[in-house]
Amino acid sequence: MDSGHKDTEVKYTESPKYQCLEFLRKNSVELYLAYCGREICEAGHTYGPAVRQEYLLHYVISGKGTFTADGKTTELGAHDAFLIMPEETTVYRADAKEPWSYVWAAFDGIRAYECLEHAGFSAEQRVGHFEQEEALTACVDAMLAAHQLTYANDLVRQSQLALFLAGMIREYQTSHNTRQQFNDYHRQEYADYAAAYIEQNYHKDISVNDMCSYIGITRSYLTKIFKQVHHVSPYDYLLGVRMNKASLLLQTTALPIKQIAEMVGYKDALVFSKAFKQKIGTSPRAFRDSSATLVLSHIKNA
Repeated sequence: MDSGHKDTEVKYTESPKYQCLEFLRKNSVELYLAYCGREICEAGHTYGPAVRQEYLLHYVISGKGTFTADGKTTELGAHDAFLIMPEETTVYRADAKEPWSYVWAAFDGIRAYECLEHAGFSAEQRVGHFEQEEALTACVDAMLAAHQLTYANDLVRQSQLALFLAGMIREYQTSHNTRQQFNDYHRQEYADYAAAYIEQNYHKDISVNDMCSYIGITRSYLTKIFKQVHHVSPYDYLLGVRMNKASLLLQTTALPIKQIAEMVGYKDALVFSKAFKQKIGTSPRAFRDSSATLVLSHIKNA
């Protein structure tokens, strides 16, 4: 059975039906592994009532069993996962005819609950279903294999915990089509990331759809939050950056207009000239020939 108690020394236990790595030192305030393991349970095997200090996730590989928390009992089977919250009393029991086998990982840190929320878990929702058995169990097996207390193994266990949670998050958001609604980051971060992408790639043949694919959000969502943060659409921001750069090149260099067009992301000089005139109010040639003082677009500081 998996352990929830504390000690001062790292302990690794291995037998044909049971592996457990526990009493790990805390190596991060954000997210850290406390203990992990895997077990092939005997028929009717019961653990609890017990209380944990960390968040504990079990992932069922095969067989069946029940999980009881807050007075509610849930029947679980292969590829189900169940969450135990810190400081709560729970009981879980293997089926008498088809006892389950499972892996588990206990973790904590200031980002622990946030990670669980992204995977569909909460104080009210304790059970999830994840088909990526091979990937998830491989993460736990890698944690167990890195049981010796070395700095390198600390990093291995930390990275495998992150991969374990990331796998659940990715599958949950894909299967529930919640990626955009969940809003992984604050809108400011998405909008600033998109703006930075434009600043770094305006000279390439990029589009708003390219930005969305790169960031991993929909066009409608990006447009909405970008306007809220920068007060213009992503397309207008891109256009403004390109025309600012083109205006500067037209005033400070003697480069051919065709070359300037290419330098700001336009393969076709005629398309560039049309866009420039719509944005600036005059053609690139007339702008160069004029003595007007360059006034850069304000959108970067909007």
